[in-house]
Amino acid sequence: MLVIHILDKVNSTNQWAFDNLTRINDSILSFEQSEGRGRGNRAWISPFGGLYFSFLSKRHQLLPFITGVSIIQALPDLASELRLKWPNDIILSGKKLGGILCQDDGNMAVIGIGLNFDNIPPLPNSISLSDSNFKADKTIFLNDFRTFFESNFVISNEDIISKYSSYDCLISNQITWASGSGVAKSINPDGSLNVQTIDGTLNLYSEDVHLGEGVQDV
Repeated sequence: MLVIHILDKVNSTNQWAFDNLTRINDSILSFEQSEGRGRGNRAWISPFGGLYFSFLSKRHQLLPFITGVSIIQALPDLASELRLKWPNDIILSGKKLGGILCQDDGNMAVIGIGLNFDNIPPLPNSISLSDSNFKADKTIFLNDFRTFFESNFVISNEDIISKYSSYDCLISNQITWASGSGVAKSINPDGSLNVQTIDGTLNLYSEDVHLGEGVQDV
């Protein structure tokens, strides 16, 4: 039987999952995090009212992509406004709705999802589902998400990359990162981002990427 631990507040749902969960698909849901973390171990502001959810998963090379696609599929009424931003951001109406953090200890993976649900957006370039006048129910969302995740987990890598690419806001656009700039062309089968630069093509694997010529975006 699937077990969901529901807590008002934790330090980090991913850390709690690593420390306390032992079975694949068991999960932790919290309404606030005191020490939430994003990619690169950066602080993730996690005010009360958001959705902070982590669960144990089998390992997979494309977990962030499977997760991102499943999140959009679980919010069908907003599908026309939702986008993904390689490699782990969820975008609504051009602003950051949430993010995904997948961590792997060599035996299993923990997938963490942070979404602004009913909370006031913590940053100027962020947005909450409540801002969209869309009344989302966390229980319904999570049930639908898990259904889509299980289905997407078993499809081919090619199909999941194709689905992800159809939602990604970087493809065909000018982007910048710490050491360069170019046009995002495609997402490779291994999940890296293929970019055309003035010197040729290259693949990005974990860089912080920004839309346009500047560095201030979602």
